[in-house]
Amino acid sequence: MGFLGFGSYSKNMTVRDLVARSQNGMRLVGWYADRGVILCTDLHGWLPSAPFPLSVNIVCMIIEAVTAAEQGQKALYPLVHCMGNMTQDMAWIKLAPRLIREYLDRFGYKDTIITGTCPAQTPLFPVAMDMGGAFAYLCYVSMVGALSRSNAVDLRSIDEAAGVPGKDTNAVSYRAARWIFDVVREQQIEIDVKGMDIEEKVTETEVRAILGRILDLGDGDIVEGAVQAVESGILDSPWGPNVNVKDKVLGVRDARGACRYLEFGNLPLPEDIKDFHRQKIAEREKLEGKKPDYHTAVKDLWSLSKGKIVGLPPYDK
Repeated sequence: MGFLGFGSYSKNMTVRDLVARSQNGMRLVGWYADRGVILCTDLHGWLPSAPFPLSVNIVCMIIEAVTAAEQGQKALYPLVHCMGNMTQDMAWIKLAPRLIREYLDRFGYKDTIITGTCPAQTPLFPVAMDMGGAFAYLCYVSMVGALSRSNAVDLRSIDEAAGVPGKDTNAVSYRAARWIFDVVREQQIEIDVKGMDIEEKVTETEVRAILGRILDLGDGDIVEGAVQAVESGILDSPWGPNVNVKDKVLGVRDARGACRYLEFGNLPLPEDIKDFHRQKIAEREKLEGKKPDYHTAVKDLWSLSKGKIVGLPPYDK
């Protein structure tokens, strides 16, 4: 199931339409696999349209992986969308392939391989008038990829925000990322970012809770469960263009720029996990003297594009 097209680009497509279209494409890839031609396809998941915890995205990547394997696909490549907080980004890159592998095995698709993990430069990116920020953002994602020893990164050219990138800017963007991979990744640095284990554990708990409810809804059928989950808001994402999305959830950054749930909608998260997010948001509220709300989420939408980890200036005074 290609949640990227449904949740990020389509206005009127229903999730049931998505199932039929996606399975046809996956079945074609499986047809080639049956004849010895192994094609690898990306797993995007449901790309959030704003800074938002990646648990829903990882859930959707798992659904896509199982659905693809059911249609005979043998090679999958998850793209992990970086949100700008290195602790979370590193945790998600570590967690996503592990859980995808677990659920593929659980459904009996042990012969479907995960070929690697690809950090992706996803949120709003700097406009062309600020080439320094554009380069820095590109290099941040490249650094996350290098430190996590990923075998590739999915990047934005430095002028992509202004229109179709030119060949020269594409080339220099590539060379900047390649420099980081050749110099940093080759050192095989062992990195333990403070708090990474906590973020990994929190996200894993969220993913398992949502997937558990999906499998209950579908009586073990992950596709039917996903359809009902979207229709009921158990799978949800903020500010999506699709009219069939409930859009009852909202995310903001905490004081350190990590993505937290401001509004949970119908996501079936445990109460202790909800309290964790509330506590992290409360730290920012105490720092700013203002309760985060919808307008905070809008400011955070632009934060990385303006060279800030949150929507306001750094707290270094």
